[in-house]
Amino acid sequence: AGHITAETLMSILRDKASGICVDAEGFRTAGSMVSVLPRDPALPCVHFFTATPDPSRSVFKPFVFVAGIKPAPQVRSPTFPQDPAKQIPRFQRSVDRRHELYRRHQAALELMERDRERGQQLLEALQQLEQQGLQGMRELLE
Repeated sequence: AGHITAETLMSILRDKASGICVDAEGFRTAGSMVSVLPRDPALPCVHFFTATPDPSRSVFKPFVFVAGIKPAPQVRSPTFPQDPAKQIPRFQRSVDRRHELYRRHQAALELMERDRERGQQLLEALQQLEQQGLQGMRELLE
């Protein structure tokens, strides 16, 4: 009926009871994305990515892709001057290739599991940030 919003889709992607959001038996939803594609071609498309696993405990972050965009350092995989993947023989040592956002997300998940009260406070703060992103998207598209 035309009443599906980005929030509606985010809640669907977070629904564990339906099996859409999985965090069990050694398998976890890798990441989720919701896109808002305006009918007016003059308006930008806004894409929301968790960029982290388990959308039920992640925040959807807004992205608008434009020419010349430079990704934030927190979402880039680290590079290494002596990368073991590029040296011969290859992979003689290992390095932590997780980007900063992923490492911080993992720390947040550990907190949520270790201290439920503080974890809930953190999740609520993340959800408020997500709401700010959704409000910014609405203002951008008006």
